[in-house]
Amino acid sequence: MGLIERLAERRAERALEQGLEQGLERGREEGAREVQEKSVKAFLYNTEFSAEKIADMVGVPVSMVEKIQEELQSK
Repeated sequence: MGLIERLAERRAERALEQGLEQGLERGREEGAREVQEKSVKAFLYNTEFSAEKIADMVGVPVSMVEKIQEELQSK
């Protein structure tokens, strides 16, 4: 195998590693967002807490709580 082939192979390996890392990070972010949404829904269903209080407890913006609340009310 020549030098150019080895360089091309190494670049391909690096690209694959970067793609895997980015995919894992995206998966973690989506998983965290899903947990946050489920937590917000649980608080909305089971408490009388304000959107501000729920947002503070879950660690999300108030706008996210309000959006989920609107979605639940429209169902």
